[in-house]
Formats: sequence, structure tokens, C-alpha cells
Amino acid sequence: MSRLDPASDHQKNWFARTWLRLTGEWKPLVEKPVSSADFALTMEQASLPYFGFYFMLALATVIATFGLLENSAATIIGAMIIAPLMYPIMSLSFGMVVAQRQLIFRSLVTLVSGVVLVVVIAFGCTVLLGLSVWGSEILDRTHPTLLDLGVALAAGGACAFAYTRHSVFSSVAGVAIAVALVPPLAVVGIGFALSRDGSPDLTLAFTQLGRYAGVADIAGGALTLFLTNLVGIVISAATVILLNGYGQWKRAALNIVLVIVLSALLILPLGVSLREMYVKSALITTIWNLHAERPGLFPSTSRLESIYVRYQNGVLLVDLDLVVPEGDLDDYRTRVETVQQYLSAKIGELVYLRVEAVPIKILEFEFPRRAAQGAGGKGEPKQKTLAAPSQTPKKAQ
Repeated sequence: MSRLDPASDHQKNWFARTWLRLTGEWKPLVEKPVSSADFALTMEQASLPYFGFYFMLALATVIATFGLLENSAATIIGAMIIAPLMYPIMSLSFGMVVAQRQLIFRSLVTLVSGVVLVVVIAFGCTVLLGLSVWGSEILDRTHPTLLDLGVALAAGGACAFAYTRHSVFSSVAGVAIAVALVPPLAVVGIGFALSRDGSPDLTLAFTQLGRYAGVADIAGGALTLFLTNLVGIVISAATVILLNGYGQWKRAALNIVLVIVLSALLILPLGVSLREMYVKSALITTIWNLHAERPGLFPSTSRLESIYVRYQNGVLLVDLDLVVPEGDLDDYRTRVETVQQYLSAKIGELVYLRVEAVPIKILEFEFPRRAAQGAGGKGEPKQKTLAAPSQTPKKAQ
């Protein structure tokens, strides 16, 4: 056995030398977390309600509000990057882990005052500008689902881990973009501003988007999104901080359980919103595949222009815009009723279908065959069907 030892050692050394030549003497980097004292100091500084925090938060709110009102995604992303609202949330998570009441209280004061500042500034900017237009960037933040909670959980864990490692601390900006704390609060202020007179005409043009059910729902939905992000970040950040050796499980258990219990209140509305999203997706897919599955319901000459799906008072409303030849409009009422029954059976819910059919006239053009032959036998081929809107010609000015 001893005779084999030199050969075995030589083989091991050969593999070691080969590995070093291939990797350039690279060794895996295993970075240790920052010390407990440094991390505690960072979290304490993050909880302080200093002037720079409110100044940067105010500017981020102005940028986010203007971006939301002009429906500019790039502007909103810029507001997410400079907004410092993540700081007190991280310190709150750390305070829960180490069970420091003073740190928890100071973090809550900074967080709540920052939230109020964002809503007030967004409200004031909207009133001063006098704009009353809802865009998709606003509406997208009024219907949170369980998917948003999943994003918040992942973002909170990533942010907490970035604070514990110097090499990935720059990822905090990306986390701020992913979780988007300031824009939902700005939407709350915008919703309050545009609903101050209770006029539904301000948002009438966006009822077709299928994402709107009232001005109050916009402010309430955006606030629900912010609370979803807040709860998800706190839970996952506290867990990651504990896993990195800061604090004790026994002290943190009660605080984390309390937050989880409070988050359970959000599960039901988020689950309902997620289910509605799946139903809408399935319904739109069914409608698009309707020509292939039920070719007799609509003639092949008809064309589907747009689909709008929304829930209203528990009923699934579907608006279809079709372009239909004039001669095929006679029995469309019967066909629409058949489609409505088919969709209701397919989805498993009551579907209310409204169809707007735009009539068109089919015109065919063909050159006489003899005239084409007289021109050398190279006449132009028969033109295909040309569809033109059936409208009364305008009188000459």
C-alpha cells in the first residue's frame, strides 16, 4: 500500500498543477458578511430622519408624479433610483431581528413621515398642474396581485444581502427599480387629487382599458400595492439578516410572526386579483382562437380589431370591435348570443358580451379579358377583394 502512495501523490499534484494552469491560479471568492458592529451602525444611520432623506425623497416624488402624469416609464424609473425610501425599511427589518424598540420606533417614524410626504407632494403637484388624464403607468399600479408580493419578497432578500456584502452593494439601485416604492405612493396622491370633485368624466376615456372601476379604487389599489411591497420586503429582509448571523431567532420570531399575520390580510385581495388576471388571459386567448375552434360563428371575411376585458360588479364584461361585410350583419345578433354562451361555458363564469360591428363594402375590380389580350396578352391580373368603409362621401368644401 505504501508503494502506491508516491504515485498517488504525484497524480494529485499533476491535477493541481493542471487546474492552476487552466484557471490562472483563480480561487473561488467566499466573501464574509460585514461585521455586526458595522452593519448595526449602517442600519442605525438608515433609520435617521435627516434632511437629506426628505430632500431626495421630495425630488423623487416630483419626478415620479410628472412621469406618471405624462405616462413616461423612463422618468418613473429615474425616480425609483434616487428615492431613499428603502433605508428605513431595511432598518425596520434589522430592528425586528435584534428586537430594539428604539430602532423600530425611529424607523417607523421615518418611514411613515416619508410616506405622508410623498402622498402630499404628489397631491399638490397634480392640483397645481391641473391634469386630469389617467395613463397606463397609473393604472398598472392599481391592481396588485400575488405576483407583486413575490417580487417584493425577492427584492427584500436581495436588498438585505446587498447591505451585508460590500461587493454587491451597488445592486441596491436595481432592487429599488424592481420593487418601486415611490410610484405607488405617488399614484395614491394623484388619485386623491383627481377624485376631489367626484367627477367620473376625468377617467371616462380609460374605461375601455378594462382596468378601472372608479377613482377611489385607484388610490386604494395603489396603497394596497405599496403595503404589499412593504410587507414582502420586511419579511424577506429580516429572514436574510438572520441567516447571515445578525440577531437571534428567539428575539426575532415574535416580530416576524406578527408581520406575517398582518400580511395574511393582503393575501385574499391579492389572490382575487391574480385569479382575475388568469381569467382575463384565458378569455382573450379563447376569443383569439375562436375562428379556429368554431369557424361557423363568424364569417371568414370578418376581422377582429380589438378586445377589452374587465370585471364590473362581479360580472366579466367583454367588448369586441369587429369589421364585418354589410351582407353578413343580418344574423349577427344570434351569432353574438351563441358566442356569449360559448365563452361562459368555456371560462366557467357569466360573460357579458358587447360587440361593435363596423360594416364595410366589398368592391371587386377586373379588367375585360379581350382588352387585356388586345394589349399584347399581358393584361394585369384580377385584383383581390378590396374592403372600404361604408360611409357617406363628404360634400365638397
